[in-house]
This record gives sequence, structure tokens and C-alpha cells, in this order.
Amino acid sequence: MTLTRLPALLALSLLGLHALPAAAQAESARVIVKYRNGDAMAVAASAQVQGVSAAASQLGVRAGVALRGKRFVAPTTQVVVADGMSSRALADQLMRQGLVEYAEPDLKAQAMATAGDPMYNNQWYLQSAQFAAIRADQAWDVTTGSSGVVVAVLDTGVRPNHPDLTGKFLPGYDFISEDPNGGFATANDGDGRDPDPADPGDWDASVAGSRSSWHGTRVSGVLAAQTNNSLGVAGVAQQSRILPVRVLGVVGGYVSDIVAGMRWAAGLPVPGVPDNANPARVLNLSFGGQSECSQTYQSAINDINARGATIVAAAGNFTGPVLSPGNCSGLLTVAGVRHTGSKVGYSSLGPQVGISAPAGNCVNLANNQECIYRIDTTTNVGTTSPGADGYTSSTNPNGNVGTSFAAPQVSGVAALMLALNPNLQAAEVIARIKAGARGFPASDPQQPGLPVCPTVGATGSSTEGQCLCTTSTCGAGLLDASAAVGLARNPMARIAALPASVTPGAVLTLDATSSGAMPGATVQSYAWSLSGTAGTLTSPAQSTTNLALPTAGSYTVTLTVTDSNGRTDQQQTTVQAVSPAPPPASGGGGGGGAFGWVGLAGLLGAAYAARRSSRSVTAQALPPR
Repeated sequence: MTLTRLPALLALSLLGLHALPAAAQAESARVIVKYRNGDAMAVAASAQVQGVSAAASQLGVRAGVALRGKRFVAPTTQVVVADGMSSRALADQLMRQGLVEYAEPDLKAQAMATAGDPMYNNQWYLQSAQFAAIRADQAWDVTTGSSGVVVAVLDTGVRPNHPDLTGKFLPGYDFISEDPNGGFATANDGDGRDPDPADPGDWDASVAGSRSSWHGTRVSGVLAAQTNNSLGVAGVAQQSRILPVRVLGVVGGYVSDIVAGMRWAAGLPVPGVPDNANPARVLNLSFGGQSECSQTYQSAINDINARGATIVAAAGNFTGPVLSPGNCSGLLTVAGVRHTGSKVGYSSLGPQVGISAPAGNCVNLANNQECIYRIDTTTNVGTTSPGADGYTSSTNPNGNVGTSFAAPQVSGVAALMLALNPNLQAAEVIARIKAGARGFPASDPQQPGLPVCPTVGATGSSTEGQCLCTTSTCGAGLLDASAAVGLARNPMARIAALPASVTPGAVLTLDATSSGAMPGATVQSYAWSLSGTAGTLTSPAQSTTNLALPTAGSYTVTLTVTDSNGRTDQQQTTVQAVSPAPPPASGGGGGGGAFGWVGLAGLLGAAYAARRSSRSVTAQALPPR
């Protein structure tokens, strides 16, 4: 794609980056602010006391920034400028401190936050012009992320010196332990666990023509490649740091190593391994195994969620059911869609999917044509062992597609949200990404007659594996970075855990004191409401209230909180008042006593077999399709 094929506004914005007047270039930051109604600054702005600078000067004093006032857009809306910082940084600082109703870069002086990287024009999945794209370009107008938000890439390791990933990597770890025979064929680096997460290559020497995937480096580039550095590609979370955690080697990796890496990445202790000094807020898992969610995986996910980290997993590239650990609960599983929004043929699908994102689709590889709708990213060009650093290309085997590369787009969006509002909990990040999703298309204009998922296009047909997504097969909808970042600004309504059921006549205390808001804002009001069975709320406008449940039935409580920015959030919970069951009749019965030693032996045998099975389960990096 050339610059002339971009939308006119975007093309002008890119040109404008190099054509600002000298006076505009001298002003580092130029921001439009709307003062709060009733605030002294708003009064000063409305009266324009002492010219245009009075309100701006007051705002600068409160914000700790030397501001100068410029023209008014409306009676309480003004352009302010400051030296020594970017427009985005100034707007973020004013918003974080809650000093104004809103603050945003003045786009006449600063172009829209797009990317100037040479390959960005081909990164269709980031740009708003394409139907299924994630609208990262609009999200970047709000935030480009923060270096304080760490994203762990659990994968094959990384090529640490790739020029488009310079400065991105924090000290990571290699969790691939020795093989059962004591060798290091899986690790392929001659040793076991150590603090070197560099990818030595994952080709299988026993398979003719096997190539190294450099999978972790590819995932890292999609997630957070350096942006606006006049080199290569743009990453979704431009400012985020990457924690490389090597868990996959030749022919995949053991679940035990993967789970140890997951726990360490989140800041949980792992015996025999130094503590992680840079715990991740987001974990990206672009791998999977064809098994049910194991207790080992689920236990780790539960502990990581409690630690406050969000886990994002790829659904898989096998058309059928979601792979493990994507089929576990407590994480956000990502399916893949085509540029038109229908499910890409190879993507796994099912009720465990939480969201869908572009995974890449090579619609025109016949006659050696290029793969147009690929996911461009960083890689290494070495066939087996490391060679020169480079980028995926438009032709196979480097036409980069797969749910492995849809997942880091979601992880990047989660990182953008946490940069804006680090107070979000994992479940809140996931819920807001889902809430911001755009609906799936009812038809595919390029593929008429596609079936509705879970039915898929027939094997051997031009639409093999493709189908029209539904919310029960492909998640809440299409990933929308702009909407998700917008929702990250809302406060967090939180109701303390309640018992699932109580006896009629009980009185419960409802506690919302753990509710919160983004930095610079505070929760200003609480509003409790009740539906279902008739009950009583004693203090519906306070952070805590008592709920009387006089009769048996279902009581649904809704909490609405409003913050100092005027934004709201809600949470609901339901409590059942259940009359106790009558005691059982006396006499007779017993039973069950014949289980004895035979049954116990059977259970022990089954447990031993299950243990052996769980030790043999491996996960693999989802190969580029």
C-alpha cells in the first residue's frame, strides 16, 4: 500500500509531520482544555480576566507546569501551550490530575498520532480505514502507552538485538528445563533454566526442511515494536516494555515449564529461580495444546489473576475447539478474523473465545502473488540458527498470519488501557475490552454464502474453515482499541464478595469501599438499587448499605459509581435467599459402603494414569499459517 492509497486525512497528517511552521515547531506542547464548570479557572476563562492567560496560569500552578494561554475555542475551552514536553504528555498529565473536564492535543498543531515507520502503510490491521482493523491509530490519540506497563511474552525467546526492539526488553528468563533423558534437545541451547531468554532457534533437526520460527520475536514486534523511529513496523503498545520469558523450544514446551514461566512473569515465586524484579501486568500466551484445561494451568491462572495481571491467549490455528490454555477460565482468549470481519479459516473457535482480532489472511497466493492481508512484524532471517535481524515478508513461508499474532494485538490494547488507568483489575480490563468490541458483520461481501459459525466452509472449498462469527463462537466482537481505551477512563464499581445464598430474613452488608477511579480522579457518589424479590436498602447513596432479604427469592443488586470526571460504572450481584431443606427422614438407607478396596484401587490407578498423562502434555507455538 502506498501513501496515496491512504485516506486523505491520514495522508495529510503524515505529510504534516514534516511541514509544520517554524513557530509551531517551537511550541513543544499544544493542548485544548475544557475547564470544569463552576471551578475558579472556568470563571476566569469565561470572564477572560487579564486576557487569555489568567485561567491558563491558574491551571499551570495547579498542574505544576508553566502554561501559556492561547486562543479560546468556547467560553470555557482554551488552547494552552508549554515548553519541554509533548502535547500528548501534557494532556495526559492534566487528565490524570483531574484538573479539567478534558484535555487533548490540538490537532491543528500536532498531527494525529499515527506512525511514521516505513512498513506502517502495510499494517492495515492497525488503521481505521479497514473494516476489521483494531483502530489503534485512534487509540494513540489518547495514549501511546507507558514504559511502566510491562507485558510478558511467553514464547520461544527473543532475538535481543533486533533494531526495531531496541530498549524494549527487560531482563527475562529461560524456563526450559532438561528433557526426561537429561539432555537439552528441547532447549537447543545446551543447558537448562537460566537468565538468558535469547532464542537459539527451534528447528527440528530430525525433520527435513524444518525452519526456525523466531516466534517470540514476531509476537514481540506486533505487541510493542519501536514506533516513529523511521524503521520497520509499528507496535500496538508503543511505549510498553517487554519481559521475555522463554518456555517453548524444539517441538514446543512442557506445561510444567510454561506454568513456572507464567508464575514468574507475574511476580510469583518459583523455587530455584531468582524473583522477577519487573512483574508483568499483561501476559501474552501465543501457544496451545490440544487438551482440556488442566488443573495446573487453571491454578496458575487463578493465582496470577489474584496478583493483578491480565492473561491473553491465542485460540489456536486448528479450525476446531479452542486449544489449552485458551480453554481455561480467567483469561481473554483471542480468535482470528479476516480483513472483512468473518472468521479466518484456520482459527479455532468456541464459547471460550472472548474477543476476535485480525489474524492475517493470504487471499491471493496463487501464481506466487504476495499475501496482502498479512501481519507484518519483526523476525530473524536465519533458517535454523540466528542470522540477520529482519521483518516478515509478503510471501510464504514468511507471510505472517495466525492467531499467535491476533493475541498480541489484544495484549497491546490491554497495555494501553493500563497506561491510562493502572488501577484496573484483570477482570475489569477483560470486561472493558469486550464491552468496547464492535459487532461482527452479518455477511462477507467478498465471500457470499458463508455459513454461520460453528458450521464452517467445506474442506477443499475456496472458503475452507471460514464462517460468519457469532458471540457464542468468536467472542464479544471485533477488537476496538479506541473504544477499549475510552472505557479504561471510567471508574471501577466494586462490590465486596457476598455469600451465594442465605436464609430468608437475613441482613447483609453491601460494601463498595474498594471501588476506585483512574489516577487524578476520585469516586464522588454511590447509588445502590435493587430488583427481583422485594427487599430493603438502608443507605442507597452511601459506600456501604444494609440489604434486608425478608423472603425467599432472588435479589439482584446494582451499584453505580460516579467519579469526579462525571464518568460512571456499574456492577451487579445476585444473592439467593433459600429456605433450609427439611431434615431427612430417619431409618433405613445406608448404602455406598460396598465401595471398599476395589473402588479405591481403581481411583488410585486412574489418578496415576492422569498424572502420567498430564506430565506428557506439551504446548506449541502456533505456527504461522
